[in-house]
Amino acid sequence: MKSLSIIYKVGCWSFILVGLGHIVTSMFAPITPERADIILEMKNFSITMAGTESNLYLFHEGFSLMMGVLLIGYGLLNLLLTKASVMPGNNIILVNTTVSFIAFIISIKYFFMVPIILLCIAFLCFLIILIISVKPIIYSKEK
Repeated sequence: MKSLSIIYKVGCWSFILVGLGHIVTSMFAPITPERADIILEMKNFSITMAGTESNLYLFHEGFSLMMGVLLIGYGLLNLLLTKASVMPGNNIILVNTTVSFIAFIISIKYFFMVPIILLCIAFLCFLIILIISVKPIIYSKEK
């Protein structure tokens, strides 16, 4: 049972690491001349949503920071579940497996190797826990 807890926590930490990487990359990516040109174009592209005027650059930056915070929060929330009980219930494990699978597929389409690998690890960890947790327990008859 201890190994299942470790596998579960590795899946949680994978989400936290992707979130931290997202924030660090968003905040500290070097400004090359090409990137500066793209940022200027994004700032010049106005967006009006729900009565608020902004630009594509601010929307992109806010979205990136929010994504990082949410990934960290998702991982931390799941880590806290292991403090409240030995192992979260099957419904939570199923949600984690589904979310990590979808995140993994999206990362393959849009991102680079680091988030792909980390989200693959998260998916595989939650999938292993799901398979083991729903496996029926077979009792032998003693005579």
